[in-house]
Amino acid sequence: MNRTQAFREKSFDADEWQKLYYRNQKQYIRQRLSAIKLLQEGQSRTQVSETIGCRYDTLTSWIDKYLDGGLSGLVSPIEHQKPSRLSPEQQQQLKAMVLTQRPSDYGYDRNLWTGAILSEVIAQRFEVQLKDSRIYELLSELGLSYQRAHRDYANADPEAQKEWVEAVKKTAIASNG
Repeated sequence: MNRTQAFREKSFDADEWQKLYYRNQKQYIRQRLSAIKLLQEGQSRTQVSETIGCRYDTLTSWIDKYLDGGLSGLVSPIEHQKPSRLSPEQQQQLKAMVLTQRPSDYGYDRNLWTGAILSEVIAQRFEVQLKDSRIYELLSELGLSYQRAHRDYANADPEAQKEWVEAVKKTAIASNG
């Protein structure tokens, strides 16, 4: 059976397609999903290639992915087979550094790690250049989650904090009294 026949015989779940389209925000995944939907609607591969803006060969590979794994196979992320620039030992050192140290230990005037700061520290320490986006992927691979920076109360002046709390209490009592 050729690819076109197999494609026509494969059942298409429009509800699943809709869920996957909304769940996957990356443009390249939505492009794949849109292509399969257009093919299901009866457009030719040439028409879909022109509409979506992809090569005919690329569309053929998407069809193969769809035939092999259905819509869920189509939305699987692109995985690159490039080896990591950091060795496993360096990755573990990075994890320990993020968990136990602060950027201020490396001469930065901040107490929270950012992708840019980690990139600079990795370049200094391991002589490896990594983009911020790769830093966040690496943190995820190491089982660390990225969080937005928040105020750092650990370095606040305890006396100033006490004075502020007392002032708030006095204001609250005066307005209630």
